[in-house]
Amino acid sequence: MLLLRFTLTLILTETVVRATNEIENNVEDDFGDFGNDFGGELPDIPPTTEAMKMPTWTPTTAALDVTTSSSPEAPGEIGIFDPLPYPVIDSYPRGITAREGDMVEFECKASDAADHLPNWPKHDLEIELIYEDDPKRDLKSTQHDWWEDISKSSKSRPSHPKGRIDITEVAEIYVRKEAVKKSDEGTYRCRACIYKGDPINEACDESNARFYMRVKKALGAQFDGAEASTTSTPYYEAFAEDLTFGENPRSTCQVFGDPHIISFDGMVYNLPATSCNYILSLDQSKGSFFVYGRMSPCGSLAEGVCLETVTLYAKRDAIELQRGWLVNHGGQKVETVAKTGPFTVGQFVLEFTGTTLEVRIQLTDEPNSQDWLKIFWDGFTTVTMEVPQSSRTQGLCGNNNQDPMDDFDVWGSFNDNKLRFSESMKVDRNWRCGAGQTPPTMDEIRDLCGAKKFNKAISRCNNIFSIHSFENCVHDKQPYIDACVFDQCKGMDVQSNLYEWMKIPKVDKVLPPGCNAAEAYARRCANKSWNEDGDIVTEIDTSAWEDDLRHNNLCPTKAVKLENIPKLGCPQSFMY
Repeated sequence: MLLLRFTLTLILTETVVRATNEIENNVEDDFGDFGNDFGGELPDIPPTTEAMKMPTWTPTTAALDVTTSSSPEAPGEIGIFDPLPYPVIDSYPRGITAREGDMVEFECKASDAADHLPNWPKHDLEIELIYEDDPKRDLKSTQHDWWEDISKSSKSRPSHPKGRIDITEVAEIYVRKEAVKKSDEGTYRCRACIYKGDPINEACDESNARFYMRVKKALGAQFDGAEASTTSTPYYEAFAEDLTFGENPRSTCQVFGDPHIISFDGMVYNLPATSCNYILSLDQSKGSFFVYGRMSPCGSLAEGVCLETVTLYAKRDAIELQRGWLVNHGGQKVETVAKTGPFTVGQFVLEFTGTTLEVRIQLTDEPNSQDWLKIFWDGFTTVTMEVPQSSRTQGLCGNNNQDPMDDFDVWGSFNDNKLRFSESMKVDRNWRCGAGQTPPTMDEIRDLCGAKKFNKAISRCNNIFSIHSFENCVHDKQPYIDACVFDQCKGMDVQSNLYEWMKIPKVDKVLPPGCNAAEAYARRCANKSWNEDGDIVTEIDTSAWEDDLRHNNLCPTKAVKLENIPKLGCPQSFMY
Protein backbone atom coordinates (compact mmCIF):
# COMPACT_ATOMS: atom_id res chain seq x y z
CA MET A 1 0.00 0.00 0.00
CA LEU A 2 0.94 3.57 -0.45
CA LEU A 3 2.28 5.63 2.42
CA LEU A 4 0.63 8.84 3.58
CA ARG A 5 2.87 11.30 5.39
CA PHE A 6 1.74 14.50 6.97
CA THR A 7 4.03 17.22 8.25
CA LEU A 8 3.89 21.03 8.59
CA THR A 9 6.65 23.44 7.68
CA LEU A 10 7.71 26.79 9.01
CA ILE A 11 10.30 26.96 6.25
CA LEU A 12 7.46 26.82 3.71
CA THR A 13 5.82 29.85 5.28
CA GLU A 14 9.02 31.88 5.13
CA THR A 15 9.65 30.81 1.53
CA VAL A 16 6.11 31.78 0.54
CA VAL A 17 6.60 35.28 1.91
CA ARG A 18 9.90 35.63 0.05
CA ALA A 19 8.33 34.35 -3.14
CA THR A 20 5.31 36.62 -2.71
CA ASN A 21 7.56 39.63 -2.25
CA GLU A 22 9.38 38.71 -5.44
CA ILE A 23 6.15 38.39 -7.40
CA GLU A 24 4.75 41.60 -5.93
CA ASN A 25 7.89 43.39 -7.08
CA ASN A 26 7.39 42.13 -10.61
CA VAL A 27 3.62 42.14 -11.13
CA GLU A 28 2.34 45.70 -11.42
CA ASP A 29 -0.69 47.24 -13.06
CA ASP A 30 1.32 49.44 -15.42
CA PHE A 31 3.20 46.50 -16.95
CA GLY A 32 6.54 48.19 -16.36
CA ASP A 33 9.90 47.20 -17.79
CA PHE A 34 10.58 44.12 -15.73
CA GLY A 35 9.87 41.26 -18.11
CA ASN A 36 13.38 39.87 -17.95
CA ASP A 37 13.34 39.78 -14.16
CA PHE A 38 9.93 38.12 -13.97
CA GLY A 39 10.72 35.61 -16.65
CA GLY A 40 13.91 34.48 -14.93
CA GLU A 41 14.52 32.32 -11.90
CA LEU A 42 11.65 32.66 -9.45
CA PRO A 43 12.12 31.59 -5.84
CA ASP A 44 11.58 27.86 -5.41
CA ILE A 45 9.32 26.36 -2.76
CA PRO A 46 11.02 23.05 -2.02
CA PRO A 47 9.27 20.29 -0.10
CA THR A 48 10.59 19.88 3.40
CA THR A 49 10.03 17.64 6.38
CA GLU A 50 11.08 20.13 9.02
CA ALA A 51 8.25 20.52 11.49
CA MET A 52 6.54 23.78 12.28
CA LYS A 53 7.33 25.15 15.74
CA MET A 54 4.18 26.21 17.55
CA PRO A 55 5.02 28.12 20.75
CA THR A 56 2.30 28.30 23.36
CA TRP A 57 3.95 30.89 25.60
CA THR A 58 5.07 34.49 25.24
CA PRO A 59 8.70 35.00 26.34
CA THR A 60 9.36 37.91 28.66
CA THR A 61 12.12 40.42 28.05
CA ALA A 62 14.25 38.67 30.65
CA ALA A 63 13.77 35.32 28.97
CA LEU A 64 14.98 36.80 25.70
CA ASP A 65 18.00 38.56 27.18
CA VAL A 66 19.61 35.76 29.19
CA THR A 67 20.79 32.27 28.39
CA THR A 68 19.40 30.54 31.45
CA SER A 69 15.91 29.80 32.65
CA SER A 70 16.65 30.13 36.35
CA SER A 71 16.21 33.11 38.62
CA PRO A 72 19.45 34.32 40.25
CA GLU A 73 17.59 35.63 43.29
CA ALA A 74 15.03 33.00 44.25
CA PRO A 75 15.59 29.44 45.46
CA GLY A 76 14.68 26.58 43.17
CA GLU A 77 11.27 24.95 43.32
CA ILE A 78 9.87 22.42 40.91
CA GLY A 79 8.26 24.14 37.93
CA ILE A 80 8.37 27.72 39.26
CA PHE A 81 11.24 29.02 37.16
CA ASP A 82 10.80 26.81 34.11
CA PRO A 83 10.75 28.96 30.95
CA LEU A 84 7.93 26.77 29.68
CA PRO A 85 5.65 25.85 32.59
CA TYR A 86 4.02 23.24 30.35
CA PRO A 87 5.47 20.95 27.68
CA VAL A 88 4.95 22.03 24.09
CA ILE A 89 3.74 20.01 21.10
CA ASP A 90 6.20 21.03 18.38
CA SER A 91 4.62 19.17 15.45
CA TYR A 92 1.57 17.09 14.67
CA PRO A 93 -0.62 16.35 11.59
CA ARG A 94 -2.96 19.08 10.41
CA GLY A 95 -5.69 16.75 9.19
CA ILE A 96 -5.50 13.39 7.44
CA THR A 97 -7.53 12.08 4.53
CA ALA A 98 -7.23 8.43 3.57
CA ARG A 99 -9.25 5.66 1.98
CA GLU A 100 -10.30 2.44 3.60
CA GLY A 101 -7.42 -0.02 3.36
CA ASP A 102 -4.71 2.62 3.07
CA MET A 103 -1.66 2.53 5.30
CA VAL A 104 -1.49 5.67 7.43
CA GLU A 105 1.47 6.84 9.43
CA PHE A 106 2.34 10.09 11.17
CA GLU A 107 4.33 11.43 14.07
CA CYS A 108 4.06 13.98 16.86
CA LYS A 109 6.93 15.68 18.63
CA ALA A 110 6.98 17.38 22.04
CA SER A 111 9.60 19.21 24.07
CA ASP A 112 10.05 20.52 27.60
CA ALA A 113 12.67 22.92 28.94
CA ALA A 114 13.24 22.96 32.69
CA ASP A 115 15.51 24.38 35.39
CA HIS A 116 16.69 21.84 37.98
CA LEU A 117 18.73 21.38 41.08
CA PRO A 118 21.01 18.35 40.70
CA ASN A 119 18.97 16.21 43.11
CA TRP A 120 15.62 16.85 41.38
CA PRO A 121 14.07 14.15 39.22
CA LYS A 122 13.75 14.93 35.54
CA HIS A 123 10.35 16.05 34.34
CA ASP A 124 10.09 12.68 32.59
CA LEU A 125 8.26 14.00 29.53
CA GLU A 126 5.59 11.61 28.23
CA ILE A 127 3.74 11.74 24.88
CA GLU A 128 0.67 9.83 23.75
CA LEU A 129 -2.00 9.69 21.05
CA ILE A 130 -5.62 9.94 22.18
CA TYR A 131 -8.78 9.25 20.17
CA GLU A 132 -10.87 12.17 21.44
CA ASP A 133 -14.22 10.82 20.23
CA ASP A 134 -13.68 7.96 22.71
CA PRO A 135 -10.76 8.73 25.06
CA LYS A 136 -10.94 5.25 26.60
CA ARG A 137 -10.26 3.55 23.27
CA ASP A 138 -7.07 1.49 23.43
CA LEU A 139 -5.53 2.21 20.04
CA LYS A 140 -2.90 -0.51 20.48
CA SER A 141 -5.43 -3.25 21.18
CA THR A 142 -5.96 -6.06 18.68
CA GLN A 143 -9.35 -4.55 17.89
CA HIS A 144 -7.88 -1.26 16.64
CA ASP A 145 -4.36 -2.40 15.79
CA TRP A 146 -2.37 0.86 15.82
CA TRP A 147 1.39 0.46 16.17
CA GLU A 148 3.31 3.03 18.22
CA ASP A 149 6.99 3.75 18.70
CA ILE A 150 8.05 6.32 21.30
CA SER A 151 11.55 7.76 21.52
CA LYS A 152 12.97 10.16 24.12
CA SER A 153 16.12 12.22 24.46
CA SER A 154 17.44 14.90 26.79
CA LYS A 155 20.19 17.49 26.90
CA SER A 156 21.56 19.28 29.94
CA ARG A 157 23.88 22.22 30.57
CA PRO A 158 25.04 24.24 33.57
CA SER A 159 22.64 26.99 34.54
CA HIS A 160 22.74 30.21 36.56
CA PRO A 161 23.29 30.35 39.48
CA LYS A 162 26.03 27.80 40.07
CA GLY A 163 24.81 24.39 41.04
CA ARG A 164 21.71 24.36 38.86
CA ILE A 165 21.10 22.59 35.56
CA ASP A 166 19.02 23.44 32.46
CA ILE A 167 17.51 20.28 30.98
CA THR A 168 15.65 20.00 27.66
CA GLU A 169 13.66 16.84 27.06
CA VAL A 170 12.25 15.74 23.70
CA ALA A 171 9.69 12.98 23.12
CA GLU A 172 8.43 11.70 19.75
CA ILE A 173 5.67 9.26 18.97
CA TYR A 174 5.53 7.52 15.61
CA VAL A 175 2.18 5.91 14.79
CA ARG A 176 1.22 3.56 11.97
CA LYS A 177 -1.76 1.50 10.93
CA GLU A 178 -1.51 -0.95 8.07
CA ALA A 179 -5.12 -0.64 6.88
CA VAL A 180 -7.43 2.06 8.19
CA LYS A 181 -11.15 1.48 8.57
CA LYS A 182 -14.16 3.78 8.58
CA SER A 183 -14.32 3.30 12.36
CA ASP A 184 -10.90 4.99 12.62
CA GLU A 185 -12.37 8.29 11.40
CA GLY A 186 -12.60 10.99 14.03
CA THR A 187 -10.69 13.56 16.08
CA TYR A 188 -7.29 12.64 17.51
CA ARG A 189 -5.01 14.55 19.86
CA CYS A 190 -1.28 14.37 20.52
CA ARG A 191 -0.81 15.08 24.23
CA ALA A 192 2.38 15.62 26.24
CA CYS A 193 2.66 15.69 30.04
CA ILE A 194 5.39 16.07 32.67
CA TYR A 195 5.38 14.42 36.10
CA LYS A 196 2.52 12.29 34.80
CA GLY A 197 0.56 10.73 37.64
CA ASP A 198 1.89 13.16 40.24
CA PRO A 199 -1.21 14.72 41.85
CA ILE A 200 0.62 18.01 42.55
CA ASN A 201 3.14 18.59 39.77
CA GLU A 202 1.58 16.91 36.73
CA ALA A 203 1.20 19.40 33.85
CA CYS A 204 0.10 18.70 30.28
CA ASP A 205 0.53 20.77 27.13
CA GLU A 206 -1.85 23.56 26.14
CA SER A 207 -1.11 23.26 22.44
CA ASN A 208 -4.56 21.90 21.53
CA ALA A 209 -2.81 19.55 19.09
CA ARG A 210 -5.99 18.10 17.65
CA PHE A 211 -6.54 16.89 14.12
CA TYR A 212 -9.28 15.10 12.21
CA MET A 213 -8.76 11.94 10.19
CA ARG A 214 -11.25 11.44 7.38
CA VAL A 215 -11.59 7.89 6.01
CA LYS A 216 -13.24 7.70 2.62
CA LYS A 217 -14.64 4.72 0.80
CA ALA A 218 -12.10 2.52 -0.98
CA LEU A 219 -12.01 3.05 -4.73
CA GLY A 220 -13.78 0.22 -6.49
CA ALA A 221 -11.70 0.39 -9.66
CA GLN A 222 -7.96 -0.13 -9.69
CA PHE A 223 -5.66 0.44 -12.62
CA ASP A 224 -2.93 -1.95 -13.61
CA GLY A 225 -2.54 -3.22 -10.04
CA ALA A 226 -1.98 0.28 -8.58
CA GLU A 227 -3.33 0.96 -5.12
CA ALA A 228 -5.60 3.84 -4.24
CA SER A 229 -4.51 6.91 -2.35
CA THR A 230 -5.73 10.46 -2.09
CA THR A 231 -2.22 11.87 -2.16
CA SER A 232 -0.48 10.60 -5.25
CA THR A 233 -2.39 7.80 -7.00
CA PRO A 234 -4.65 8.77 -9.93
CA TYR A 235 -8.41 8.59 -9.51
CA TYR A 236 -10.16 6.29 -11.94
CA GLU A 237 -13.71 5.87 -13.10
CA ALA A 238 -15.12 2.65 -14.55
CA PHE A 239 -17.49 2.87 -17.51
CA ALA A 240 -18.95 -0.47 -18.60
CA GLU A 241 -15.96 -2.82 -18.96
CA ASP A 242 -13.48 -0.10 -19.79
CA LEU A 243 -11.34 1.74 -17.27
CA THR A 244 -11.14 5.46 -18.02
CA PHE A 245 -8.54 7.79 -16.60
CA GLY A 246 -10.17 10.61 -14.63
CA GLU A 247 -9.29 13.59 -12.48
CA ASN A 248 -8.31 13.38 -8.86
CA PRO A 249 -10.99 14.83 -6.54
CA ARG A 250 -10.73 18.57 -5.91
CA SER A 251 -12.05 20.94 -3.25
CA THR A 252 -13.63 24.29 -4.12
CA CYS A 253 -13.24 27.71 -2.52
CA GLN A 254 -14.89 30.95 -3.61
CA VAL A 255 -14.19 34.61 -2.87
CA PHE A 256 -16.73 37.10 -4.20
CA GLY A 257 -18.41 40.43 -3.56
CA ASP A 258 -17.49 42.50 -0.52
CA PRO A 259 -15.79 39.96 0.25
CA HIS A 260 -17.67 36.77 1.05
CA ILE A 261 -15.74 33.53 1.36
CA ILE A 262 -16.80 29.89 1.21
CA SER A 263 -13.79 27.80 2.18
CA PHE A 264 -12.67 24.44 0.79
CA ASP A 265 -14.36 22.80 3.78
CA GLY A 266 -17.59 24.81 3.48
CA MET A 267 -16.96 27.49 6.12
CA VAL A 268 -18.98 30.61 5.16
CA TYR A 269 -17.87 34.00 6.44
CA ASN A 270 -17.47 37.67 5.58
CA LEU A 271 -13.85 38.78 5.63
CA PRO A 272 -12.76 41.57 8.00
CA ALA A 273 -10.32 43.07 5.52
CA THR A 274 -8.64 46.25 4.34
CA SER A 275 -6.89 47.32 1.14
CA CYS A 276 -4.04 44.81 1.04
CA ASN A 277 -2.79 41.58 -0.49
CA TYR A 278 -4.09 38.43 1.20
CA ILE A 279 -3.04 34.80 0.87
CA LEU A 280 -6.03 33.02 -0.62
CA SER A 281 -4.41 29.59 -0.50
CA LEU A 282 -1.03 27.90 -0.49
CA ASP A 283 -0.01 24.26 -0.52
CA GLN A 284 1.34 23.71 2.98
CA SER A 285 2.27 20.06 2.46
CA LYS A 286 4.21 20.07 -0.83
CA GLY A 287 4.72 23.75 -1.65
CA SER A 288 3.38 23.22 -5.18
CA PHE A 289 1.39 26.47 -5.41
CA PHE A 290 0.28 29.62 -3.71
CA VAL A 291 -2.38 32.14 -4.66
CA TYR A 292 -2.89 35.62 -3.29
CA GLY A 293 -5.47 38.29 -4.01
CA ARG A 294 -5.30 42.06 -3.94
CA MET A 295 -8.24 43.68 -2.15
CA SER A 296 -9.17 47.24 -3.09
CA PRO A 297 -11.86 49.59 -1.75
CA CYS A 298 -15.50 49.15 -2.70
CA GLY A 299 -18.82 49.90 -1.05
CA SER A 300 -21.07 52.94 -1.09
CA LEU A 301 -23.10 52.85 2.14
CA ALA A 302 -20.18 51.51 4.19
CA GLU A 303 -16.49 50.90 3.63
CA GLY A 304 -15.49 47.55 2.24
CA VAL A 305 -13.04 45.83 -0.08
CA CYS A 306 -13.34 43.57 -3.11
CA LEU A 307 -10.95 41.44 -5.09
CA GLU A 308 -9.13 43.45 -7.76
CA THR A 309 -6.49 40.96 -8.93
CA VAL A 310 -5.55 37.33 -8.33
CA THR A 311 -1.94 36.12 -8.63
CA LEU A 312 -1.05 32.45 -8.98
CA TYR A 313 2.43 31.04 -8.47
CA ALA A 314 3.20 27.42 -9.46
CA LYS A 315 6.01 25.50 -11.18
CA ARG A 316 8.39 28.46 -10.87
CA ASP A 317 6.06 30.63 -12.93
CA ALA A 318 3.50 33.30 -12.06
CA ILE A 319 0.46 34.87 -13.65
CA GLU A 320 -1.71 37.77 -12.54
CA LEU A 321 -5.43 37.97 -13.41
CA GLN A 322 -6.74 41.52 -13.55
CA ARG A 323 -10.13 43.15 -13.97
CA GLY A 324 -11.49 42.96 -17.48
CA TRP A 325 -10.00 39.45 -17.92
CA LEU A 326 -6.60 40.98 -18.60
CA VAL A 327 -3.56 38.83 -17.80
CA ASN A 328 -0.07 39.88 -16.79
CA HIS A 329 2.66 37.32 -17.41
CA GLY A 330 6.30 38.27 -17.18
CA GLY A 331 5.42 41.95 -17.58
CA GLN A 332 3.57 41.26 -20.82
CA LYS A 333 -0.09 42.17 -21.23
CA VAL A 334 -2.26 39.33 -22.56
CA GLU A 335 -5.79 40.15 -23.74
CA THR A 336 -7.93 37.06 -23.35
CA VAL A 337 -11.43 38.18 -24.38
CA ALA A 338 -10.81 37.71 -28.09
CA LYS A 339 -9.15 34.30 -27.68
CA THR A 340 -10.94 31.15 -28.80
CA GLY A 341 -10.19 27.74 -27.39
CA PRO A 342 -7.47 26.84 -24.88
CA PHE A 343 -4.10 28.61 -25.19
CA THR A 344 -0.86 28.49 -23.23
CA VAL A 345 0.80 31.28 -21.27
CA GLY A 346 4.02 30.06 -19.72
CA GLN A 347 3.24 26.99 -17.61
CA PHE A 348 -0.48 27.78 -17.53
CA VAL A 349 -3.35 26.77 -19.80
CA LEU A 350 -5.98 29.50 -20.23
CA GLU A 351 -9.43 29.45 -21.78
CA PHE A 352 -12.00 32.26 -22.05
CA THR A 353 -15.61 31.08 -22.25
CA GLY A 354 -18.66 33.34 -22.06
CA THR A 355 -17.56 35.79 -19.35
CA THR A 356 -15.23 33.48 -17.41
CA LEU A 357 -11.47 33.08 -17.70
CA GLU A 358 -10.26 29.64 -16.64
CA VAL A 359 -6.62 29.06 -15.68
CA ARG A 360 -5.39 25.54 -15.02
CA ILE A 361 -2.08 23.91 -14.30
CA GLN A 362 -1.05 20.34 -13.54
CA LEU A 363 0.81 20.48 -10.27
CA THR A 364 3.16 17.53 -10.76
CA ASP A 365 5.06 16.06 -13.70
CA GLU A 366 4.50 12.50 -12.57
CA PRO A 367 3.21 10.16 -15.31
CA ASN A 368 -0.59 9.99 -15.39
CA SER A 369 -0.89 12.54 -12.61
CA GLN A 370 -4.24 14.30 -12.51
CA ASP A 371 -3.63 16.73 -9.64
CA TRP A 372 -4.92 19.95 -11.19
CA LEU A 373 -5.20 23.44 -9.80
CA LYS A 374 -7.97 25.41 -11.51
CA ILE A 375 -8.96 29.05 -11.13
CA PHE A 376 -12.09 30.64 -12.62
CA TRP A 377 -12.07 34.45 -12.76
CA ASP A 378 -15.16 36.48 -13.66
CA GLY A 379 -13.01 39.51 -14.51
CA PHE A 380 -14.63 41.57 -11.77
CA THR A 381 -14.64 40.43 -8.10
CA THR A 382 -15.34 36.69 -8.13
CA VAL A 383 -12.78 33.90 -8.09
CA THR A 384 -13.48 30.18 -7.81
CA MET A 385 -10.48 28.03 -6.97
CA GLU A 386 -10.18 24.24 -7.10
CA VAL A 387 -7.27 22.36 -5.50
CA PRO A 388 -6.63 18.62 -4.96
CA GLN A 389 -8.51 17.26 -1.97
CA SER A 390 -5.24 15.70 -0.83
CA SER A 391 -3.49 19.09 -0.47
CA ARG A 392 -3.24 20.55 3.00
CA THR A 393 -3.57 24.30 2.60
CA GLN A 394 -3.40 27.59 4.48
CA GLY A 395 -5.02 30.90 3.60
CA LEU A 396 -8.40 32.59 3.53
CA CYS A 397 -9.76 29.43 1.89
CA GLY A 398 -8.95 27.33 4.96
CA ASN A 399 -6.90 24.18 5.44
CA ASN A 400 -8.78 21.75 3.18
CA ASN A 401 -9.07 18.89 5.68
CA GLN A 402 -12.86 18.42 5.30
CA ASP A 403 -13.42 19.97 8.74
CA PRO A 404 -14.74 23.56 8.61
CA MET A 405 -14.45 24.04 12.38
CA ASP A 406 -10.67 24.61 12.29
CA ASP A 407 -10.47 26.78 9.16
CA PHE A 408 -9.49 29.82 11.25
CA ASP A 409 -6.42 28.10 12.71
CA VAL A 410 -3.32 30.24 12.13
CA TRP A 411 -0.25 28.50 10.76
CA GLY A 412 -0.91 25.31 12.67
CA SER A 413 -1.95 26.98 15.91
CA PHE A 414 -5.49 26.88 17.26
CA ASN A 415 -7.48 30.07 16.66
CA ASP A 416 -11.17 30.92 16.54
CA ASN A 417 -10.86 34.70 16.15
CA LYS A 418 -11.83 35.76 12.63
CA LEU A 419 -10.06 39.14 12.75
CA ARG A 420 -6.81 37.60 14.01
CA PHE A 421 -7.06 35.00 11.25
CA SER A 422 -7.61 37.67 8.60
CA GLU A 423 -4.70 39.78 9.84
CA SER A 424 -2.36 36.77 9.77
CA MET A 425 -3.14 36.16 6.06
CA LYS A 426 -1.94 39.59 4.93
CA VAL A 427 1.02 39.90 2.57
CA ASP A 428 2.24 43.27 3.80
CA ARG A 429 6.02 43.43 3.46
CA ASN A 430 6.31 47.18 4.17
CA TRP A 431 3.57 47.44 6.81
CA ARG A 432 1.51 49.73 4.60
CA CYS A 433 -1.87 48.06 5.08
CA GLY A 434 -4.26 49.36 7.67
CA ALA A 435 -6.05 47.21 10.20
CA GLY A 436 -8.86 45.02 8.94
CA GLN A 437 -12.37 46.32 9.59
CA THR A 438 -15.03 44.02 10.99
CA PRO A 439 -17.78 43.82 8.36
CA PRO A 440 -21.28 44.95 9.34
CA THR A 441 -23.80 42.36 10.44
CA MET A 442 -26.99 41.82 8.48
CA ASP A 443 -28.88 43.79 11.12
CA GLU A 444 -26.47 46.69 10.68
CA ILE A 445 -26.89 46.47 6.91
CA ARG A 446 -30.66 46.65 7.40
CA ASP A 447 -30.23 49.81 9.46
CA LEU A 448 -27.90 51.37 6.88
CA CYS A 449 -30.26 50.61 4.00
CA GLY A 450 -33.52 51.31 5.67
CA ALA A 451 -36.40 48.84 5.75
CA LYS A 452 -37.71 49.68 2.27
CA LYS A 453 -34.43 49.19 0.45
CA PHE A 454 -33.55 46.13 2.50
CA ASN A 455 -36.84 44.38 1.74
CA LYS A 456 -36.45 45.28 -1.92
CA ALA A 457 -32.99 43.67 -1.92
CA ILE A 458 -34.43 40.50 -0.36
CA SER A 459 -37.15 40.31 -3.02
CA ARG A 460 -34.64 40.95 -5.81
CA CYS A 461 -32.21 38.27 -4.62
CA ASN A 462 -34.94 35.67 -4.09
CA ASN A 463 -36.08 36.28 -7.69
CA ILE A 464 -32.54 35.94 -9.01
CA PHE A 465 -31.97 32.59 -7.31
CA SER A 466 -35.35 31.14 -8.32
CA ILE A 467 -34.52 31.02 -12.04
CA HIS A 468 -34.74 27.85 -14.13
CA SER A 469 -30.96 27.54 -14.55
CA PHE A 470 -30.49 27.01 -10.82
CA GLU A 471 -33.36 24.58 -10.23
CA ASN A 472 -31.36 21.34 -10.34
CA CYS A 473 -28.23 22.55 -8.57
CA VAL A 474 -27.45 20.46 -5.48
CA HIS A 475 -25.44 23.17 -3.70
CA ASP A 476 -27.02 25.26 -0.94
CA LYS A 477 -28.31 28.60 -2.22
CA GLN A 478 -28.75 30.34 1.12
CA PRO A 479 -25.16 31.58 1.67
CA TYR A 480 -25.28 33.12 -1.81
CA ILE A 481 -28.71 34.69 -1.25
CA ASP A 482 -27.47 36.24 2.01
CA ALA A 483 -24.38 37.60 0.22
CA CYS A 484 -26.61 38.97 -2.56
CA VAL A 485 -28.77 40.88 -0.06
CA PHE A 486 -25.68 42.16 1.78
CA ASP A 487 -24.00 43.51 -1.36
CA GLN A 488 -27.13 44.77 -3.07
CA CYS A 489 -28.11 46.78 -0.02
CA LYS A 490 -24.60 48.01 0.83
CA GLY A 491 -23.60 48.82 -2.74
CA MET A 492 -20.13 48.40 -4.29
CA ASP A 493 -19.53 51.40 -6.55
CA VAL A 494 -16.43 49.89 -8.22
CA GLN A 495 -14.87 52.34 -10.69
CA SER A 496 -11.65 52.86 -12.62
CA ASN A 497 -9.85 56.16 -12.02
CA LEU A 498 -7.48 55.88 -14.99
CA TYR A 499 -9.44 57.86 -17.58
CA GLU A 500 -12.69 59.78 -17.54
CA TRP A 501 -13.94 57.92 -20.62
CA MET A 502 -13.61 54.60 -18.78
CA LYS A 503 -15.95 55.56 -15.94
CA ILE A 504 -19.33 53.81 -15.87
CA PRO A 505 -22.23 56.12 -14.93
CA LYS A 506 -24.38 54.62 -12.16
CA VAL A 507 -22.16 51.56 -12.10
CA ASP A 508 -24.23 49.74 -9.48
CA LYS A 509 -27.23 49.86 -11.84
CA VAL A 510 -25.18 48.62 -14.80
CA LEU A 511 -23.42 45.92 -12.73
CA PRO A 512 -25.79 45.29 -9.79
CA PRO A 513 -23.77 44.22 -6.70
CA GLY A 514 -26.04 41.32 -5.79
CA CYS A 515 -25.31 39.63 -9.10
CA ASN A 516 -21.77 38.81 -7.97
CA ALA A 517 -23.28 36.19 -5.67
CA ALA A 518 -25.33 34.79 -8.57
CA GLU A 519 -22.16 34.64 -10.68
CA ALA A 520 -20.44 32.65 -7.91
CA TYR A 521 -23.39 30.27 -7.52
CA ALA A 522 -23.65 29.68 -11.26
CA ARG A 523 -19.96 28.76 -11.37
CA ARG A 524 -20.26 26.46 -8.34
CA CYS A 525 -23.16 24.60 -9.93
CA ALA A 526 -21.51 24.35 -13.35
CA ASN A 527 -18.17 22.97 -12.15
CA LYS A 528 -17.55 19.32 -11.41
CA SER A 529 -17.25 18.67 -7.69
CA TRP A 530 -16.70 15.77 -5.33
CA ASN A 531 -18.18 14.89 -1.96
CA GLU A 532 -16.07 13.92 1.07
CA ASP A 533 -15.95 10.29 -0.09
CA GLY A 534 -14.47 11.30 -3.43
CA ASP A 535 -17.66 10.61 -5.39
CA ILE A 536 -18.53 13.01 -8.22
CA VAL A 537 -21.41 15.44 -7.68
CA THR A 538 -23.11 15.96 -11.03
CA GLU A 539 -22.61 19.42 -12.47
CA ILE A 540 -25.35 21.25 -14.40
CA ASP A 541 -25.35 23.65 -17.33
CA THR A 542 -25.79 27.21 -16.03
CA SER A 543 -24.44 28.99 -19.12
CA ALA A 544 -27.81 30.65 -19.78
CA TRP A 545 -28.41 31.99 -16.27
CA GLU A 546 -28.08 35.63 -17.36
CA ASP A 547 -30.58 35.02 -20.19
CA ASP A 548 -33.11 33.72 -17.66
CA LEU A 549 -33.07 37.19 -16.09
CA ARG A 550 -33.03 39.37 -19.21
CA HIS A 551 -36.79 40.02 -19.18
CA ASN A 552 -36.65 41.81 -15.80
CA ASN A 553 -33.11 43.25 -15.96
CA LEU A 554 -32.19 41.87 -12.54
CA CYS A 555 -28.66 41.05 -13.68
CA PRO A 556 -26.59 42.18 -16.68
CA THR A 557 -26.42 40.08 -19.82
CA LYS A 558 -23.11 38.70 -21.09
CA ALA A 559 -23.02 41.51 -23.67
CA VAL A 560 -23.36 44.17 -20.97
CA LYS A 561 -20.57 42.55 -18.94
CA LEU A 562 -18.25 42.30 -21.95
CA GLU A 563 -18.83 45.98 -22.69
CA ASN A 564 -18.42 47.36 -19.17
CA ILE A 565 -16.19 45.12 -17.03
CA PRO A 566 -13.07 45.84 -19.16
CA LYS A 567 -13.51 49.52 -18.27
CA LEU A 568 -12.71 48.63 -14.65
CA GLY A 569 -9.17 47.53 -15.48
CA CYS A 570 -6.35 48.66 -17.74
CA PRO A 571 -7.21 49.83 -21.28
CA GLN A 572 -7.21 47.11 -23.95
CA SER A 573 -6.78 47.37 -27.70
CA PHE A 574 -10.46 46.75 -28.54
CA MET A 575 -11.52 49.69 -26.36
CA TYR A 576 -10.01 52.42 -28.55
